[in-house]
Amino acid sequence: MFKKTLVIPALITLYIGATEAQEHKRPDNFMTAQLSEQLLNETQAFSSDRLVNAQATLLRKHYLALIEAGFSKSEALQIVVAKAGKER
Repeated sequence: MFKKTLVIPALITLYIGATEAQEHKRPDNFMTAQLSEQLLNETQAFSSDRLVNAQATLLRKHYLALIEAGFSKSEALQIVVAKAGKER
C-alpha cells in the first residue's frame, strides 16, 4: 500500500515533466519551420525574372555611369562588385 502511494505521484511527476519538455521543443520547431518558409518565399520572390532583370539593368547603369564619371573599366567593375556584395 505504501509503495502504490509513492508510485502514482512519481508517475504523474514524470508525465508532467515529459509533457513540459515536449512543449518547450515545439516553439523551436515551429519557429524553425516558420523561418524556413519565410526564407523560401523570399528566395522565390528575389529570383523572379522581372526582379533579376531589373537588378542587372541597375548594376549595368551604375557600371556605365562610373566609367562616364572617369573611372577605368577595372575600377568601375570593382566598385559595382563591392556594391552588389554589400546588398546581399
